[in-house]
Amino acid sequence: MVPAMPEHMINGIIVNFPFEPYSVQSAYMEKVIECLKKRVNGMLESPTGTGKTLSLLCASLSWLTVKKAQQQAESLGLYNLPDGDFVTGLQNKLREAAGPVNTARTGASSWDSGSTQIIYASRTHSQLSQAIQELKKTGYVNTKVAVLGSRDQMCIHPEVSKEENNIAKVNLESALKINLKSL
Repeated sequence: MVPAMPEHMINGIIVNFPFEPYSVQSAYMEKVIECLKKRVNGMLESPTGTGKTLSLLCASLSWLTVKKAQQQAESLGLYNLPDGDFVTGLQNKLREAAGPVNTARTGASSWDSGSTQIIYASRTHSQLSQAIQELKKTGYVNTKVAVLGSRDQMCIHPEVSKEENNIAKVNLESALKINLKSL
């Protein structure tokens, strides 16, 4: 069970943040949400140690949560309900739409669904590891995550992984493939 996180209203979005954010973190999250809402690229910077990773994760995942709820409400025709009927209507429509619980997979991946996704890219594997550790501190710990790594991080072939030069690794890998095909 995910512990309850303090909620903060930032740029019209309720953001779950593990503690009271510093002003630099609030400003950073505000800009992240602004860029997401406007569907524009943002180039944000902040000094080392100011909580950029945590701020970026919490702001973007809060926005994604709201975005998905809006999409569900639109698909159920709930956006035009009078304010007092919204919650009741939403509960009823979700019950109707959910139907019986089925745990079997349909075979369609999230890539096929056209859903909004957030891709977090980093220059180094250690920075990705840090981001995963920061994610575990948040109320978004149950978010589906896939980490993609380089040959240096993921290669398990004993001969290839010993090579220090990436070109040598590629050449050795190619040679090994040719040898396997000739067997």
